Amino acid sequence: WISNAMEAGVFLVFANTDPSKGYKGIMAFLVDRDNPGLHIGKKEDKLGIRASSTCQLSFEDCKVPANMMLPGLAGYKIAIESLNEGRIGIGAQMIGLAQGAYDYALPYI
Repeated sequence: WISNAMEAGVFLVFANTDPSKGYKGIMAFLVDRDNPGLHIGKKEDKLGIRASSTCQLSFEDCKVPANMMLPGLAGYKIAIESLNEGRIGIGAQMIGLAQGAYDYALPYI
């Protein structure tokens, strides 16, 4: 699944191009939404963070030109850094959610 899939014109995709290298074989690619073989699934009906669309992407005989591979061998590093930065925002959202739940429940205590 990918956030904002319905609105995106280009996707940042991570794939292991050389499984024998383990995580070091993960490369980052840009894939255009009109690329043959890329299919964007239906928008998920989520419980939260509904402002952004989340859809499943599938790749069937999808060929990505070599010039769409991001330079260097840092696919894994880019993926992990992106997740780590996203966790900060999720943590902040959950603090706000907890504060709201506490404030709402307090009169009943």
